[in-house]
Amino acid sequence: MKINRNRSYRVLAILAIGMGMASASADAATLNAPSGGTFTMNLDRNALAPYAGGYYLSTFWSTATSNAYNPANTGDHLLSQLNTTEISGLNQVFELTAIGNDPSPQASQRYVKATSAEFAIDTGTLAGVAGAQVGMTGVQGFYAPNWPPTGAGLVNGDFSLLYDANRQTLGRTGWYLANNIYFTMAVYDLNNLSLSFSNAENWQLSGDLLMSPENAGMLQGAQLVDVGSFCLGTGAYAGCGQVSAVPLPAAVWLFASGFLGFIGIGRRPYLSRSVTL
Repeated sequence: MKINRNRSYRVLAILAIGMGMASASADAATLNAPSGGTFTMNLDRNALAPYAGGYYLSTFWSTATSNAYNPANTGDHLLSQLNTTEISGLNQVFELTAIGNDPSPQASQRYVKATSAEFAIDTGTLAGVAGAQVGMTGVQGFYAPNWPPTGAGLVNGDFSLLYDANRQTLGRTGWYLANNIYFTMAVYDLNNLSLSFSNAENWQLSGDLLMSPENAGMLQGAQLVDVGSFCLGTGAYAGCGQVSAVPLPAAVWLFASGFLGFIGIGRRPYLSRSVTL
């Protein structure tokens, strides 16, 4: 099923009647904490540029290269390895952590969080469980050449995805991404959410990344600006959110989408209902 959080319930009701569905709640379910998967982030370089006097992604450390369990990979060490040349903000893949207790020991200044067993998503409301989280590994580095006096870098990473109903203001959904390297702070609020799932173990959550008020304040820029997109995929949906760095002709995309749809019909062992709003 695919649900868009920021659409009208009236539209949903109309579509439900038109499709012979008794009600939106009839298909509601609870999605379980992921036992594995990925969180893919795609950042918009033009949206980031106004922050910190000129701000861009310059380094990305994957789960393997950032390795929080190697004592040498401290926050200070990663920061010392930060490049100053801009790189693409597309296809940054963070791996989800296991369900259980926070991993230990970790390198200094690293606070990777475990995925909470009680994490869940209500497919009817897209609400989560307060205090529960999805942990992930991987670190991104940014450079601001115009930050006084001679330029500066910073790192975000060891993220956790959380839900807080108190953040449902100014168009926000209550979901946010928190940094856990050096210190914990909300860096992105999530917006325009879409949820697709086949069952409680196989689902994906996608949408937009807004610059959080906390991060915007630190970077001296505007709050809640759309700076990119994300896709969290679990089970069969792991790896979702990858995008092409080079635009392809429309005809190629049309052929590819039809071909992939054909493959999906042949391979999927269960039915995935879809509602597009």
